[in-house]
Amino acid sequence: MPGIEPATVEALADDLIESSRPGDEARSISTENLVSINSPAELLITGCLSRHDLLADADTIRRLRRAMSIPVSDRMKPLPGAVELLAEIHALGMRNVVASNTYWRDADSYWEDFRLLGMADHVDEIVTSVDAGHLKPHPAVFEMAMRRAGAPADRCVVIGNREENDIDPALALGMWTILVYPDDPKPAASRAHAVASDLWACARALRDMLDHT
Repeated sequence: MPGIEPATVEALADDLIESSRPGDEARSISTENLVSINSPAELLITGCLSRHDLLADADTIRRLRRAMSIPVSDRMKPLPGAVELLAEIHALGMRNVVASNTYWRDADSYWEDFRLLGMADHVDEIVTSVDAGHLKPHPAVFEMAMRRAGAPADRCVVIGNREENDIDPALALGMWTILVYPDDPKPAASRAHAVASDLWACARALRDMLDHT
């Protein structure tokens, strides 16, 4: 922030972190937002800038949101089988579109994450709730992902670990679905077309779907 006193910038940073609690760290380093968001990051940043008598123009807001997107490569590792699943999807002639709920991070931030994790070559498109303007389960996230995939709903498969955020909205749009639970107990029931215990099982379920369509 050129031309701004360092003490003012430091106070602004403290305000941004404090205002985004509880759960600011989880929102920064997780691909699944487990915390209820009461206001978009842009509104939060605007409020913080106003409290410090700083101009809340669109470029400053964008740069501050990007600055709050801390790198994840040293904080988070892909689930076992993630790279293999993405590679299998490509081998089956399909495209990989990552659709994620997030607070600070936009698609550009995620691309940098995947590059640092050595996974960017396995991803075709990235859609975040920041880019879509809504959080999952809002259909806007899934509709944007479909457009990026270049495929109609009945040729898309949503793989997710949350019934309410991933499976239900995908089914409402006519998509195929796989519920995966690598870190959770096996669900007692699911509306998904297939249920998988890990990402290798996801790959098998996807192959089975293609064999029967």
